Amino acid sequence: MIARLADIPRELYSTETGAPFSECLVCGRPLGESAEYMVEKAVRKYSDYDLQDTVFEYAVCIACYQTLSASFSMESRQAVDGFFAERVDQQERLERLSDVPTNDLAPWIGSCLLTGTPADSLEEYQIVAHCFGEHLVVGPAPFLIGGPAIDEITGLLSNETLDELGGFRDQYFGLPPELQPQVVFL
Repeated sequence: MIARLADIPRELYSTETGAPFSECLVCGRPLGESAEYMVEKAVRKYSDYDLQDTVFEYAVCIACYQTLSASFSMESRQAVDGFFAERVDQQERLERLSDVPTNDLAPWIGSCLLTGTPADSLEEYQIVAHCFGEHLVVGPAPFLIGGPAIDEITGLLSNETLDELGGFRDQYFGLPPELQPQVVFL
């Protein structure tokens, strides 16, 4: 299946601005009409209150995404790739969804890619999407991964990769530098 282009759906807009992401989180590059980039949103639902919250969200240009991906240890990359290959028949998925209108995102993100658990049944999940300028690239992405599958993936990662991801999280989603504890080396 050849990737198709669609308008970026509101579910993938920035919660903060209510508009599509405008710049790369890492390098600040504008994500205008010719930029290729990835969007990731993490959502937590509070079923007791019928609420949901975006825990974090960002867009990174494809160059920064590739750099981040390359920071995974070889051990982690092989483990994650094997995990996905074991659980997802990407060709079957693409064929099954090939007739879905590009403006209907639900079949792509209505359930966990790895477990099949409906998104409505998940307390936490992450959505990953591939975009080009003002368009969603419909192909292997978009997809949704539920909290339990994310936990399984995390368990496959090497300490080196976990440290890299922790550094990324702390740098871009942690407390402002003035509120972080000071580390002193003696």
